[in-house]
Amino acid sequence: MNWRTPLGVGVALLLPLPLVLILGGTLQPEQPEHFRGRPVSPLLSKEERGPLRTYHRNCTRSADCEAPLGCLMDARAHAQYCADSQCITDAQCEDGQHCRLLATEGPGPMVRYCLLLGVRTEGERCIKVPASREEACAPGLICGSRDGFCARTCSLTEPGSCAPNFFCADTQPEPLCLPTCEKSGCPEGQHCIRHEQGASACARVFGPQCQQTPCPSGQTCEFMHATHLPDRIWSECEQRCGKDFPPCPDGLVCDGWACEQPCDPKGPNTCDEAYRCFQRRPSSPWVCHPDW
Repeated sequence: MNWRTPLGVGVALLLPLPLVLILGGTLQPEQPEHFRGRPVSPLLSKEERGPLRTYHRNCTRSADCEAPLGCLMDARAHAQYCADSQCITDAQCEDGQHCRLLATEGPGPMVRYCLLLGVRTEGERCIKVPASREEACAPGLICGSRDGFCARTCSLTEPGSCAPNFFCADTQPEPLCLPTCEKSGCPEGQHCIRHEQGASACARVFGPQCQQTPCPSGQTCEFMHATHLPDRIWSECEQRCGKDFPPCPDGLVCDGWACEQPCDPKGPNTCDEAYRCFQRRPSSPWVCHPDW
């Protein structure tokens, strides 16, 4: 009997096994990236974007977008549209930018975007997709929370992971140190204004102190701010108007779905401190608007 024959057959049968394992691994479909349980939209090629009818179309929620797109608010374009990721690492971004993970509307996928590095410091207000360096956070900080604060990442299981007057909040896409002035108080002339997700920050308030004194029935306390003036807040008791809403009370006019104080740009200034006479568009009434 020739012992070489069965040995040769055995070797022949064993040799393809590693090759099968290798090929099996390479032929597996690529698994989508996830971050904290949410999918991350990939960086799509031109060919992959082509069949997507909702790509860069306006949207109000991520359900309006085809997978793997998410509905993203982009301050640079003054629009909210269906988007995929545009980077994976900082190296794919221009000078003065970094690649950051952003949450889209609702339970939609996250996207990675090239964002400007800016000048806003920790605890200051910011814009998540900024159009200028003045709206963006300084290096090492992330613009997070629903209201937009420059913050550092933190650990929910480590109580000391944030600096004094900050707390670790369970924000998307990751926990961040948000400011709080509830215990420390504020300098004279400023008030501790409560924001979403437990954040609070000191600011000089123009308009009614509607967090301390509730607005009349049918009105809601609303706040406005300018990113380049992080220590100022404009407040108002807003009453909705327009279709399906009652007319504005005497002395007020409807502008942008809200009842506003009218003014005359050619007459004496009748607006309150830190407000100016403003017109949204040629067909809009002149109303008192924050002076920023």
